[in-house]
Amino acid sequence: MAWTRPRDPSPPPGGCYRGAVVAVGTRHGKERQFSHPFSAILGARLVTPPDLDTDRFGTFTGERARLGTAVQAARAKAHLAIDRAGLPLALASEASYGPLPGIGGSGHEEILLFCDTVRGIEVLEGHRSAEIPGTTHEVSQHREIPPSLLAGLPGQALIVRSAQSGPGGVVVKGITEVSGLRAAVEKAVAGSADGRAVVAPDLRAHVNPSRRRVLRHLATVMARRLATLCPACATPGFGRVGTAPGLPCGLCATPTPLARSEIHACCRCGFSESRPVQPASADPAHCPLCNP
Repeated sequence: MAWTRPRDPSPPPGGCYRGAVVAVGTRHGKERQFSHPFSAILGARLVTPPDLDTDRFGTFTGERARLGTAVQAARAKAHLAIDRAGLPLALASEASYGPLPGIGGSGHEEILLFCDTVRGIEVLEGHRSAEIPGTTHEVSQHREIPPSLLAGLPGQALIVRSAQSGPGGVVVKGITEVSGLRAAVEKAVAGSADGRAVVAPDLRAHVNPSRRRVLRHLATVMARRLATLCPACATPGFGRVGTAPGLPCGLCATPTPLARSEIHACCRCGFSESRPVQPASADPAHCPLCNP
């Protein structure tokens, strides 16, 4: 899996998905973020099976815990779409919000998985960002909700749930108006054993603008990769799968932790090649000798 960074805006030549129909494993409108890159770059069309219950693989609000990894959840969504649509190709994503390795704090991790059951391949792309649409707060009345959460309405929706759910515990999702937020807090407080409600951003894609931006970016990266064929076996999906550290310091040439090259590989035959990164040297600020 490759964590994305800016790439050449021109699509690579080649590709074998022109005219293909790809099922999307979503119930939250992600096909709207995926469709343009797949059409413009690949000439492929996306379809979403109706009433696809992807919530069975986990929900942000905890009604159903995600079992397994994010990749496993995305794979399950893709194969559910394949089964329901009767198609050999599918696309699905999965997001995680919380502490991220290498970020130094909490953030957003999104993966996008493409399945081709005819060729027997999976192509995986990922994106990590420190951007999150807000933080979680416990309140006993709606007046305690911080302005920072209210500022995102109506574009960024909120969820409200009872802090300590008992028999009357509630979860209200997709709140975009202050009046609805007030009513949801009152209902959640009444249903909570401690008289408090949790108010948080709704992280589902169709009510989360920052996540939709990431999904559009990932779809573009994925489409370009699927249009790139392996130099050895001509399988689609040849692209960056990792990096090799050791970029030399521009002042003393000491190897630094920064990537000196990218590793591009085939998802089928295993052919790989190393490509140097630009610039060819690191800022001395990253050097363990110049900046110990």
